[in-house]
Amino acid sequence: MPESPDPPPAGAVTSLTVDAARAARSEPAPSESLARLENEITVLIRRTMEPVWAGGYGAHGAVDRYTYPVLAMLGEHGEQSLTVLTGRLGVSKPTASRQVSRLASAGLVKVRPDERDSRSVIIDLTAEGEIERERVRAARLRPLQQVMAAWPESDREALSTLLGAFNRDLDAYRER
Repeated sequence: MPESPDPPPAGAVTSLTVDAARAARSEPAPSESLARLENEITVLIRRTMEPVWAGGYGAHGAVDRYTYPVLAMLGEHGEQSLTVLTGRLGVSKPTASRQVSRLASAGLVKVRPDERDSRSVIIDLTAEGEIERERVRAARLRPLQQVMAAWPESDREALSTLLGAFNRDLDAYRER
């Protein structure tokens, strides 16, 4: 007669207990593709935030990984209210306000009252801000070009399209 396996140690999390907990919450098991995607996104964020794009912001002290997205959003969408910018960046108003103030003090953005709403301000790139945005963008593109040098253009385009759809869906999810 075969021996029965030793029971797991007290407090050990087993697949059975995870499955039972998930079933009790009526939570479906994640698909293998979603589990892989979650892992790949985690790796992507870790790798792009530090070794790849941690540098490249140059000598202009006002531009870093936190303020560059402000320049990028203004470059992509043009002048906008702080409220709209805050939503696009996915940060709080105080955070966006600090970033805008830092860039305004450096002469990279201009802030003016909103003529339609006295409680709001409109933010826009200055000529110097546009130059700085393009300089930083070029510096950020260099490692990306090296990493993707062997990728066919069609694969780059496919990845860009899928990431764009993913980001739009993330925005819609955040707004719920």
